[in-house]
Amino acid sequence: MNRIMKCAALLLMFAFVSSAYGEDPDMAKLFHDRGLTGTIVIYSLDRGKTYIHNDERARTRFVPASTFKIPNTLIALQESAVADEKEIIKWDGRERGMPSWNKDQSMESAFSSSCVWFYQELARRVGKDKYTRWLKTMAYGNEQAGPELTAFWLEGDLKISAVEQIDFLKKLHAGEYPFAPAHTRS
Repeated sequence: MNRIMKCAALLLMFAFVSSAYGEDPDMAKLFHDRGLTGTIVIYSLDRGKTYIHNDERARTRFVPASTFKIPNTLIALQESAVADEKEIIKWDGRERGMPSWNKDQSMESAFSSSCVWFYQELARRVGKDKYTRWLKTMAYGNEQAGPELTAFWLEGDLKISAVEQIDFLKKLHAGEYPFAPAHTRS
């Protein structure tokens, strides 16, 4: 579990470090010079302050994609979809375009490589009703698991904004969700 939480911490740090304040001219220039449209949100735990670039986009909901790995991992562990982070799920032998995905996976390896097939298998094991309950419990974005159980966080109905993502992470860090402490300890 330690490795998963370290990976989660790195993902959280990326979400935080990749951020800057408001319409800071230097940050805006980074986006502009690269022809990118995007947003950055950072929350300082020490200062209790949020910094945002492109506030409108930061409050617009999009599919969470790989950022859903954090709640997905916690839900799967809480619902015993796997015994623990070391349980191996056998690869079905289908090439998936990412060499790191084309092998047996544990939660530790799947988390660090964003292995979609692994998380899709966990979704089948968890089931839509439990996901729906957890999305509501966490007030995660629009709380919509949608009809496609194995892709609702990738291209489906679930949507969340960057600001809501940070709120989720703050609440997770503060222990406000009913996950077993063993699943959230770093």
